[in-house]
Amino acid sequence: RFHPIWALVEVMMGMAAAREVMLDSPEEQKTRRSTHPLLLFVAAHASMFLRTTRRLNLNDALVRSTLFVPLYLRFLQSMHRDCLTSNPTMITRFFGSSTMGKLGALAFPMFIVHGPIGQLFYKRDVATKLFGGVVERRFFPVYLAVVMLVSHLINEGFVKNQTVINFSSRVAKFLAEKTAGMLRDQAPQEAKSGEAKVSTSRKKAPVGCVSA
Repeated sequence: RFHPIWALVEVMMGMAAAREVMLDSPEEQKTRRSTHPLLLFVAAHASMFLRTTRRLNLNDALVRSTLFVPLYLRFLQSMHRDCLTSNPTMITRFFGSSTMGKLGALAFPMFIVHGPIGQLFYKRDVATKLFGGVVERRFFPVYLAVVMLVSHLINEGFVKNQTVINFSSRVAKFLAEKTAGMLRDQAPQEAKSGEAKVSTSRKKAPVGCVSA
């Protein structure tokens, strides 16, 4: 569950959801009616409370895979589309604020490292060897601070590293060339002729929107 490689599967799900929004045609953007982002946000997090019900006895993996992840992906897509409108909703503007943007920069590193670090303190076998037992609940703020500190170091030392950025750019360009036309980024007739060039364009989003 906490292996960084397997965690990338969930990251790819989010990327695919964002990509689907980016491929909306102008006609779809005008006619598509998206659910209010706040409703999906509340529904996604409300699903986590099902774990506390004794009658249903649902475990974390079941709730996350069947309810939370699908609902949260719909929330991200709805908020992304809302961001491209002339009047984004309050929750979209909130997540697009500068403060949330700075915290969002730590989201990916935190997602990758929170599990392995958590096992040091909360995995019974590991924590017993290191600390003589699982740490108490009041230690959680310290654990959260450790996760944020490690995530900040990874973000500044690895994610923002120019060598890593250049390598990622080359890989992205290579994949874009090999998959041209496979993701509806070319018109059918252009894809068949092979004369189309892969191009990407970004729409200027209103102030306060969440960037893709």
